[in-house]
Amino acid sequence: MMTIILYIRRLTFRMTETIPARSSWKGVNWKIFYTSWGGWTLDGFTAFIYAFVNVVTTEYLLKATGISLSYKDFFLEAFFAVFLLGWGASVIFGPLSDKYGRVKTLAISVILFAVGSILSGIATNAYEFMVFRFIVGLGIGSVWFTGGNAVAEAFPENRRVMGAGMFHTGYYFGFFFAAIAYLVLFPYIGFRGLLMLGALPVVFVAYLGFRTREPERWEKVQKTADISAKKSFLSAFGKEYRRTTIAGSIVLIAVIVGLYGGTVYVPDVTTNIIKRIPHLAYPTIDLVAAAGAEVSLFTVIGCLIMPFLAEKLGRRTTEITFLVLMAISIFLIYDVVFYTGSLLEMFLAVPLLGLGGADFAVFTLWLPELYPTEFRGSGFAFVTSMGRFFAAAVIFGIGALALVVGLGHAVAYTAIGFIVVIPLVFLMKETRGKGLREDINIEK
Repeated sequence: MMTIILYIRRLTFRMTETIPARSSWKGVNWKIFYTSWGGWTLDGFTAFIYAFVNVVTTEYLLKATGISLSYKDFFLEAFFAVFLLGWGASVIFGPLSDKYGRVKTLAISVILFAVGSILSGIATNAYEFMVFRFIVGLGIGSVWFTGGNAVAEAFPENRRVMGAGMFHTGYYFGFFFAAIAYLVLFPYIGFRGLLMLGALPVVFVAYLGFRTREPERWEKVQKTADISAKKSFLSAFGKEYRRTTIAGSIVLIAVIVGLYGGTVYVPDVTTNIIKRIPHLAYPTIDLVAAAGAEVSLFTVIGCLIMPFLAEKLGRRTTEITFLVLMAISIFLIYDVVFYTGSLLEMFLAVPLLGLGGADFAVFTLWLPELYPTEFRGSGFAFVTSMGRFFAAAVIFGIGALALVVGLGHAVAYTAIGFIVVIPLVFLMKETRGKGLREDINIEK
């Protein structure tokens, strides 16, 4: 993992060394970055390792519970929906990160989803599994906003934009590592072993979290502002921020559904297509892992391109660009390629889906800029977490619709959401060229 981090640093140094009026990378708190990036990578690994084994896991648990496999598509979506409910509940960690610190809250979150991962691996029926997936989601959900805020506050202004892109690559490197683990280890440890695998590095990340000093920006505000968890949360709905908070939450519904209703099913689509190709020369597991690795690596590229687009075009235009890419790619993959059964077309369409996945990375940069330090955790948390409750309902709906029209068509309908929410992006403030807000602006 450290090799990957160092590679990203070298790559971004080369990408930015030709940009004028930029200082060196001195002043960056790399310890905070390593801790946050490591936690976010574990998030991605834990979320996506399930994407590789969700079919075999669901089939096994349904049989163990005495439920007919004719309900498999519904439970595939139901398990993801429950996971999202847990992620939505992680909003409680936003005010706590404002009160007690970004890095400490992140460390606690990592431990929580590690416990959930172990329990998921030993679940004996579908209902136990739902409970344990809720716990995993509860822990995973807060790492995005605690880690994203920590990195934003730890990087100097002239490197903060690139820092956001670098941080967000962690989630998709986690996807890549999940693909490798599936390819190498699945034949030996099965779905249970893979589900528990994400808990292994947690001790290291949690140790760094409790040993790492909080960002100076947060420490400074902590000394001067009278912050309580309640005040922090309510301030995100103050007059100046209410529109941004609500609009951002709605846009995130489409983004979240696109990830958990679309991107995570790339392994399933690949498997489905392979089953329809007689006498295929390559093992199924190799091709499924390759598809997962492809989408993850193209999203990493998108995350590293995002800072330059955001500085050149602005946050709004950059987000809209990625939303359009997601809409086009989900329609192509699930409403066209899924039914034509062309493996070549699948691998040609996946890079577009991967690049579009950087729509998440824009929010990693944008949301910390929209709220001042004293309630940045609450604002970021609400926007990224509350939308998951609605997204969970949508994904439950996809599961029910899949029973009628088939999984491919059901997922393809989610492409509409990306287009529908575009006008709401304009309700969010454009922050290009502006630094993080440091004013003391807590609601009394």
